[in-house]
Amino acid sequence: MTAIAPINPNASVRQDRTGDSPVTLISRYFRGHVPATPLAANFEVDACPGASRALLRFADDIGRAVGYDREQGGALIQDIFPVRASEHHQVSTSSKVTLGSHTETAFHTHKPRYVVLMCLRGDPHAATTYSDINDIVMQLSDESLTVLQSNEFVTTVDPSFMSNGEPDATVTVTPITKTSGSWKLVYDELLMSGTTSRASDALAELHRAVKACTQQVVLQHGDLLVIDNDRAVHGRTPFTPRYDGTDRWLKRSLVVRELPATGVVGRVIQTRL
Repeated sequence: MTAIAPINPNASVRQDRTGDSPVTLISRYFRGHVPATPLAANFEVDACPGASRALLRFADDIGRAVGYDREQGGALIQDIFPVRASEHHQVSTSSKVTLGSHTETAFHTHKPRYVVLMCLRGDPHAATTYSDINDIVMQLSDESLTVLQSNEFVTTVDPSFMSNGEPDATVTVTPITKTSGSWKLVYDELLMSGTTSRASDALAELHRAVKACTQQVVLQHGDLLVIDNDRAVHGRTPFTPRYDGTDRWLKRSLVVRELPATGVVGRVIQTRL
C-alpha cells in the first residue's frame, strides 16, 4: 500500500511540498502558540490567526486557497473542531461517528485539488483515514472497473453545504477516470449510489476496495497533511470530545491549481446545481 510521504518542514519548493504520493505529511510545520480549542463556530473571529496565516501561505505556494459560498461563510481557512450539535452527523465537526471516506465536495463542478489539514491540537483516538486510488483499482475486478468509469452513478450535496437550509441536489458523477495514464477518483461512501443494478454492484465492490486499502495517521500539534483530492479519499475515526478547550482542532484549506474562469467571486467558488 502507498505510504505517506514525509517532507522536511522547511521545504519551500512547490514540487517538494506535494511530491508523488497522494498523501504528504509535514511534521511540526506550525510551532506557534495555540489557545484553547473553541467551543462554538464563529466565522467572524479567528481564534488562532498565526496558524491561519501560516496555512494560507502554504496553500498559496501549491495553488490557490479557495472558499465555497455555502460552507463556513466562504472562509479560505476553515476551523474544524467538535461541535456538540453535530456529534453524530457526517460533517467535519462531528466526533462520535466515523466520518465516511469521501472525495472533498464530490458533488461540485469545481472540486479542490488539495485538502490541506493543519493540526493545532491532536487527539490520539481521532485518526485521519485515507485510501489511494492506485491501491483501490488493484482490488477491483475488470468488470467493476469498467462500470465505474461510466456515468451510471449519482451523489448528493454535502451536509455542510446545507447547514442554512440550502437545497439538496442529485448530481451525476463518474467515480473513476484515467487521464494521461493516471487514475482519478470521485467518491462518497455515504452519499453516492448507482442508477443501474450493475452500477450498484460495482459501487459495492468499490466500497469494499476502499475499506481494504484504508490507512490511518494520527495528527499531532503542528503537523500538516496534504491530501491530493483527485487521487485519495479521506475520512476520520470516531473520538470522544470533552468540550473543555482541549479538544482536537484542525485548520483546513481547500486548494485549486487555478481559479475557475467562471462561477467564482474573488476566491469564493459559487455553488450552482
